[in-house]
Amino acid sequence: MYTIGEFSNLAHVSARSLRYYDAMGLLRPAHMGENGYRYYTEEDIYRLFSILYQRKMDIGLDDLEQIWSQDLSVSSLSQIMKNRMEEEKMAIRRHQQTMARLNLTSEDCENIKNHMDQVILKNSPRSHIIVPHAGFSESLALWFQYAQKYPGLDMMYIFDEYNWDPEKEDLGITYKNSQLVLHADLAEYVDYDLSPESHPIMQPSLCMTRIRISQQRIPTAEDLLPMLQWAKEQELMVSRQFYCTFMLQGLSEGCQSCYIQLYVPV
Repeated sequence: MYTIGEFSNLAHVSARSLRYYDAMGLLRPAHMGENGYRYYTEEDIYRLFSILYQRKMDIGLDDLEQIWSQDLSVSSLSQIMKNRMEEEKMAIRRHQQTMARLNLTSEDCENIKNHMDQVILKNSPRSHIIVPHAGFSESLALWFQYAQKYPGLDMMYIFDEYNWDPEKEDLGITYKNSQLVLHADLAEYVDYDLSPESHPIMQPSLCMTRIRISQQRIPTAEDLLPMLQWAKEQELMVSRQFYCTFMLQGLSEGCQSCYIQLYVPV
């Protein structure tokens, strides 16, 4: 026979939890002593073992009530286990997506720290084209729509396409089109049909890139000119078409700003 204090010490469970299980009818000490106090028995120890193990599986209190308020049904218990396994699979999936977001943002941070304002040669990211053609404002609305409907698609980037004109002093930068793209190595974290038939893959191509901080999403001649000058020094032929995507956003010197990355195909 054990008092609640002795039972609490034995099982390493707080007296408060034991009283809670008692109030729910999960573990109610039934033996009444001569002194009028109720005592836990060895049978209660075994029952508590099962309850604690089931709690370790995150079985909800409502399900515990169902399990312990009726005759033992293996089929009922089996169904509860299956439901919990499905819930855990979903939780693992969401955790994997969270880790992918963290990793993606961490990579952006490293690129900004290591290559801010530099002109470097690198391949454009191999990506699934989710939306091939969209207007400037429309692309933002579509991003929100897809991101809300399909878990994981919030990791898409918006790639804005522009032309530039070497005959114009300000380069005559003109907007053409926007695409919503998802890096191919993130496909496994997205709950969306990414078959090549429905969403073709944009293969990597050699580009000059440059990361800039800007108060707008639209690139300027100041962002592009150093890239073109560098290409001339390296005797590289570059496309008159280029792309811009925005990375991180936040405050810079008290103003809402974002980091943009330009890609000029070589």
